[in-house]
Amino acid sequence: MAATATSPLPVGGAKKPRLPFGAKLQYAYLLRVPVLIGSILVALPIVSLTTSFRQLLGNLFVLDGWNIFWTMIAAIMLAWSVAVVFRVVLLNGLERFGIQQAIDTDTVSWPVVILTDLLTVPMGLAIVFSNGQVDGWMVFFERSGAALAGVLTAHLLGFGALLLAVLGAPQYGIPAQDRFPTPLPGMRALLERAYKKNLVSNKVRDKLGAWGQKLPRGFRAGYLDANGMLYPGQWLTVMSMAASFVLYWVIGVMKQTKLGEEFSVPAITYVILLLILVDWFLSGAAFFLDRYRVPLLIPIVVLAVGGAQLSQSDHYYAVQRGVAVSPVSPAAILTAPARLAPDALHPHGRVVVVATAGGGIQAAAWTAQVLTGLQKEMRKQYTAPSVNFANAIAMISSVSGGAVGTLFFVNKYQIDYKQNGFTTPDEDLDSVVEMAEKPALDDIAWALVYADFWRIFFPYTKLSTEDKLIDRGWALEERWRNSGNIQANLSNWRVGVEQGWRPAVIFNGTLVETGEPFLLSTSDIPRREGFGPARKTFADLCPDSDLSLVTAVRLAATFPFVTPAARAVSNKPEYHVVDGGYYDNFGVDSLLNWLEDALASTPPEKRPDILILQIRSFPSGVTAKAINKGWFYQLWAPVDALINVRSAAQLVRDRDSLLHFKMRWNREGVRFQLATFEFQGDDAPLSWRMNQSQMNAIEAQWRERVSGPKNQDFLEVSCFFRPDGPGCASLTEKKGPW
Repeated sequence: MAATATSPLPVGGAKKPRLPFGAKLQYAYLLRVPVLIGSILVALPIVSLTTSFRQLLGNLFVLDGWNIFWTMIAAIMLAWSVAVVFRVVLLNGLERFGIQQAIDTDTVSWPVVILTDLLTVPMGLAIVFSNGQVDGWMVFFERSGAALAGVLTAHLLGFGALLLAVLGAPQYGIPAQDRFPTPLPGMRALLERAYKKNLVSNKVRDKLGAWGQKLPRGFRAGYLDANGMLYPGQWLTVMSMAASFVLYWVIGVMKQTKLGEEFSVPAITYVILLLILVDWFLSGAAFFLDRYRVPLLIPIVVLAVGGAQLSQSDHYYAVQRGVAVSPVSPAAILTAPARLAPDALHPHGRVVVVATAGGGIQAAAWTAQVLTGLQKEMRKQYTAPSVNFANAIAMISSVSGGAVGTLFFVNKYQIDYKQNGFTTPDEDLDSVVEMAEKPALDDIAWALVYADFWRIFFPYTKLSTEDKLIDRGWALEERWRNSGNIQANLSNWRVGVEQGWRPAVIFNGTLVETGEPFLLSTSDIPRREGFGPARKTFADLCPDSDLSLVTAVRLAATFPFVTPAARAVSNKPEYHVVDGGYYDNFGVDSLLNWLEDALASTPPEKRPDILILQIRSFPSGVTAKAINKGWFYQLWAPVDALINVRSAAQLVRDRDSLLHFKMRWNREGVRFQLATFEFQGDDAPLSWRMNQSQMNAIEAQWRERVSGPKNQDFLEVSCFFRPDGPGCASLTEKKGPW
């Protein structure tokens, strides 16, 4: 698996001198890349499933049978890429680097094979048990069988690469069948035949050798033998690299076909493929540069910094220019006759406004569950057509994952010549939650490995606008677009908003360069004096333009590093947009700003009763304990504070703002009801994939909030529509009317 040693074995059977400590340190440095990659292979499943990173990384290991198969193939190939690089370095210590030889004979023993495979044991165990998916012996055997099939397939691919290497390499003193262990006689026979039959003719070999001998000695050392030909070990390196890139190409092509939908490749496989690429590229660069004492970081920095100077390396989102957008005022939305449904209990009508918080796929699923669940329960309890929760919603302000759940819910509103409004029957509402729970992590990982990896170092290939758009964010958009068959733009969802057939939405983002909130809305955003600083909107950045709904949601859900900060495609500089949670993770700020304008612009006699509904996807009462820290915490403390400000501090601010807003408008005669649906379960994920127990927890938590002892917020909603309904009298006694 590496170059054949040029130095002979010790004479007279003398033992080879032991490596001095200094030489061992030198080899440790020379082997830094494969040691690091091998350590990541071993540690990744352990860290992902047993540490505090579980919420973020644990669901990488939610896999089915085919997922396990592909992951084990990639893991074995990564382990062998590490082993190949190890042997190349150890066999060329003297010739390439001028240090004492570590290995003198280019043979591979069974212990080396076994040790290499052992690197994949933690990964194999993690993917077989897959974050708690094994619930019986039959499932265990099925999943173990898929893993074993992947291991065998990877070894067959490796043996194929070995045969090709033997067919192309020059013949040396030790026959191939004696250099590599084989479990079957037939495999040994194939190696023997390949060793005797060489694909490269003597004429071609002589020409290549003559060319190789003309290269400077420093270039040839460790690569070419005295005849100017590649060492057998380097032949195996080339073929192993080729096998890795074939696997990389096959998986990439398969993703683009229908076959990729049937035999999906999971995110963890893409992560391993990325490690394979990094191992080959960095190990190859280190093997060449270490002879000249050139730090490995130099070419990496040169490529990365050089690429960063080109606009092609930036991340973009598509905008449709030259589109006239109809104005839609907050006051008209709040008082739309079709939405108000006034009665004796609500003489001015009643509307619902919603603020739903961020939190990845957990927030998407919980938002969808609460909105569809309330629609079902209101229909169940109140059969009158006028009592319709979904049709009473005037505005939904959403952030990050909450925006995803909002997208799939609001997409169910229809406006046509037959019937307007929310017409989805109860039996179809579960599909909204299913779409919100559908994983997108695999798509993001694919784009990271096949698009964004090359964007960093080789952005010169991103020439067309379409090429510039393809990245992790684009892949996430495609998953949502295909899941819900959502083709509409923001302007399309303005239709029916003033008439009351569809709620307005605000997808909350943040501008990177200024830290300002950035609102992507189907309603006009207040510009009145006395409302504080005006919020930047999509219309401000891109006047007379339109945007795909899934793109708007993606921008509002640009969680750090998962999806990239993107700017509009344009010939001039543009602001970059990230997750709205940087400014307000709960969506309350923009909702109150919108509601302030709507109420101020509405005559007192037309102001409806308002239910302010908050949806939070993680428990808010959990406070971290104070513990002793060392000096190292000073490096992490600023980041820790930033993370906590994003949650606890924003929540305190929003509570105060909501309280003051309610008190002020109560004095103006506006009647409010408040309800908060907060997920109280444990182990909620922070990635774009959920396991089955986490999906079950969404349903269980919802049932608890409706029929359990902690159903006060559900009563708040129910009694808002029917104050004379069951349980409302006791609720009024506790808190007073309105």
